[in-house]
Amino acid sequence: MKKSIVALAALLLAATPALSHSEMNMTEPADGATLDAVPETIQLKFTAPARVMKVEMMHTNGAASHTRAIEIPTFAMVDAISLTPEFMGAGRYEVNWRALGEDGHVMTGSFSFTVEGE
Repeated sequence: MKKSIVALAALLLAATPALSHSEMNMTEPADGATLDAVPETIQLKFTAPARVMKVEMMHTNGAASHTRAIEIPTFAMVDAISLTPEFMGAGRYEVNWRALGEDGHVMTGSFSFTVEGE
């Protein structure tokens, strides 16, 4: 009986971090997407609430490259956040983000997309 209780406790402790850790669920535009026109917004969607702390967007078109910080509209815990960056036309965009999950873990990630139209 004592071994069963210890085994159950170990199993529950091992599962707890996995259940509470937020992860990126999806982005809009999707990672690797090719678009005809610049999107109006960028969206980040998480599997559990997260506090988005920083988002930077790098735009590359030929030899020219620019990096800009994107204003975060709220620092509340959210499942999704919509951002309105200053787009710069055709080229490759890379978006780097940093967020804090409900469980206190720092998450970082990136995604990219290409605008061919414009």
